[in-house]
Amino acid sequence: MVEELCPVKETIKIIGKKWYLIIIYELTKRAKGFNELKESVKGISSKVLSESLKRLTERGIAERNVKEESPIRVEYYLTDKGLDLKTIFECMKHWGLKWSICDEIDQLMT
Repeated sequence: MVEELCPVKETIKIIGKKWYLIIIYELTKRAKGFNELKESVKGISSKVLSESLKRLTERGIAERNVKEESPIRVEYYLTDKGLDLKTIFECMKHWGLKWSICDEIDQLMT
C-alpha cells in the first residue's frame, strides 16, 4: 500500500526546525542583515542562524542579497514562497490571542 503524502507533514518537514519559523517571521517584517536577525531571534547562536539561513535559502524560502557597499553588506529576505507563509503567522496569531493565558496573567498581576 502506497502512503499518501500529507501536506501538513510535508510543510513541517520544510519549515519545522526549531528556529525556522522565528527566522521566517522576522523576515516577514522586512529584509534584515545577519546581525539584525541574530539580535531579533533571541537565543540563537551564530552557527545555527547561519545554517538555518543556508537551508531556508536552499529550500527557496529566503534569498541572500549581497549589497556592493563599503563595507559589503548581506541582507536576507523572503521569496514569494516564503511570503506565502505569512498567512500561517496570521492564523497562529489569531489562535494565540484566542487561547493564550495572557489575560489570566494580567488579572493575577493587578
